Amino acid sequence: MLDYRVETFLTVCREMNYTKAAEVLNITQPNVSQHIKWLEDLYHQKLFAYHGRKLILTPAGELLKQTAMAMRHEEKLLRQQMVSVQEQQKTLAFGVTKSISEGFMKLRINRFLEKYAGGRIYFAVNNTRQLLEEINTMKLDFAIVEGNFDKNIYDYIVLEKERFIPVCAKDYPFKKKILCLEDLFDEPLIIREQGSGSREILENVLGSRNYTFQSFRSVMEIGDIGITKELLKDGSGITFLYEMAVKQELEEGSLKEIKIRDFDVCHEFALVWLKTQHFFSYYQQLAEDLKRSMADEKGDAAKDTIRKK
Repeated sequence: MLDYRVETFLTVCREMNYTKAAEVLNITQPNVSQHIKWLEDLYHQKLFAYHGRKLILTPAGELLKQTAMAMRHEEKLLRQQMVSVQEQQKTLAFGVTKSISEGFMKLRINRFLEKYAGGRIYFAVNNTRQLLEEINTMKLDFAIVEGNFDKNIYDYIVLEKERFIPVCAKDYPFKKKILCLEDLFDEPLIIREQGSGSREILENVLGSRNYTFQSFRSVMEIGDIGITKELLKDGSGITFLYEMAVKQELEEGSLKEIKIRDFDVCHEFALVWLKTQHFFSYYQQLAEDLKRSMADEKGDAAKDTIRKK
């Protein structure tokens, strides 16, 4: 069990304000200061410092934060395992990013959840940034994300790789012949909200070529993939999405991939959790269950294709 002063430290890390941390913990601000001072004396290191009027973590504080978060995560998992042993009931708290929750991945997640039917399950759909934050605050045990994450903080297992493609309506009226990425800059671009993994990936791809979103004629920010698809079908612009997120629309012909010669991007979908020393095999089993669900779904899709032929 984590020392209560470590819990105080983690609360200050989350709030980055002694007064707010005291309010959250329902203790006085001097108590918060005493707890932090006790830890600093224990490790002979300053954990926080002020940059101007802003509270920041020192390198030693960052190290303690990462270690304490991992320890707290392991303790939570241990408690869940104890309950599972006693009640013979699985407990899962996990999330997936919005892109991953679209298309055929819905079936894969459903197959995965079937194994844990009857258990205690909390399932969330959000962008990568929010899911990682919920892992940090212990609301989630793990998440399936397509966005970038700090591999110094999180352990991960790659589930699969997916193509990241430009997409538009089947009869979208381009202003000129489209051959390369730059040819798309005359078109209105639809992007995801801040914190979205797919937005970050597109931003990185553009940045690597010295471009930004502002390189496009206009930019529309939409947080809902379903609305984005409807706008695409109406010819309101173009976007960049994972192929699997629009697989159904591509197959039925309501949307089409924009073929350009200089854009070949793939990205990993990964199962991500806070670093842990003792529960790697637990997440390995979850990853195997997910991969098995994916293989089953792809097998069924192949059979359906054969039947149609």
